Amino acid sequence: MILMYAILIFITGALFTSFFQLVAQRIPNHESINGRSYCPHCHHQLRWVDILPIFGYLVNKGKCHFCKIPIPFSHLLLEILGGALFAASYLLIGFELELIVALVMISVLLLESISDALYMVVIDRIWMIGIIPLIVVRIIQGQFLDYGLSSLVLFAILFMFAYIGKKMYQKEAFGGGDVKIYLFIGFVLTYQLGILSLFLASLFGLIYGIAKRKTAGIEIPLIPFIFAGVLIAYFFGEYIMSWYLNLLGV
Repeated sequence: MILMYAILIFITGALFTSFFQLVAQRIPNHESINGRSYCPHCHHQLRWVDILPIFGYLVNKGKCHFCKIPIPFSHLLLEILGGALFAASYLLIGFELELIVALVMISVLLLESISDALYMVVIDRIWMIGIIPLIVVRIIQGQFLDYGLSSLVLFAILFMFAYIGKKMYQKEAFGGGDVKIYLFIGFVLTYQLGILSLFLASLFGLIYGIAKRKTAGIEIPLIPFIFAGVLIAYFFGEYIMSWYLNLLGV
């Protein structure tokens, strides 16, 4: 039964991720998300089989059925990633109330990562909608004050970094969306784990920046790195912090 549930949740995650890609592409371009899916090259409306996650890509051999222009391989990878993260969350947490937190976190940060990577845009309405079920869950768990404090602390830390960075470098060190999204993340992580996620995100961003150092004037989208940091901190942060404290002999 566990395997069957994991497969069903994987398929659900892949379906949602396919929709997230549509939202992340349309909202920054001020398009409605209600219309039928279409090829961005020939603008032909897609068949129902074309929009099936993973299967549609494989059936069409990675090309538009109508104009034969290749579909970015990233579409397939993201659908697999979304499905895998949904399934992994179920396997690690089970059918517990906390699973809602994990799935909402993955959904919001995956969508925001796609938007940030494509257009350097953080869609505020997405995390603002996503924070509502998190607040409800934390109230049911009796932990609203703890996570509400975490949300404010993490936002304050990011706001301070952004303010200092702007004063030092005379330009935006963090985008406003990057700062505000930690209001959402605070209801996912305690402030201790939130700080760990910020450290990890900075580390991943630094590594990426060094790898791309020959590309002049490149702007680095931060949300994908924040997403990676939050994922690791959420699922493995307690183990990482315990290991580090043991290393220090504390």
